[in-house]
Amino acid sequence: MAKLEIIESSGNVFADLGLAHADALHAKGMLALTIIKIIQDRDMTQAQAAVLLGTDQSHISRLKKGRIEAFSFD
Repeated sequence: MAKLEIIESSGNVFADLGLAHADALHAKGMLALTIIKIIQDRDMTQAQAAVLLGTDQSHISRLKKGRIEAFSFD
């Protein structure tokens, strides 16, 4: 059986994968996780979170699914 090489992560999976703009992607991911945690901690529905954040429910749904490519820091 072949040995599996395990490489420790740098802490930024996007950088580990060699993606462009890895730092920005990591920051967006961390921000998304923070927002999702706050929504869960407050036991909010996606619709309630959307009102609070000034967006619509479909954006919250995408955020919760980890689809952060459409989001910016603006």
